[in-house]
Amino acid sequence: MTTGLNTQTNRAIRYEQRCQQQKVKQQSIDRNTRAQRRSETQSITSSHVARDISNEVSSEISSMMEKKKRMSTRHGNSNVSFSSYFC
Repeated sequence: MTTGLNTQTNRAIRYEQRCQQQKVKQQSIDRNTRAQRRSETQSITSSHVARDISNEVSSEISSMMEKKKRMSTRHGNSNVSFSSYFC
């Protein structure tokens, strides 16, 4: 026979079940909050990365165009002066 000190009353059992349900709900809320924060951070990070890549590509294209412009100017001037020697 069990003594009254070791058995739980129905009231105590219901209280523990309510506490357990509240813990599960809170864990679910916390998990959803963390997932939302993580997805927001990833979208911000990916937009920064995309912007950085876009800026890098733009600057590289500008650099290449500038080099091409300088090369064509140099070749154009040397060709004119070179062809003037033969005329």
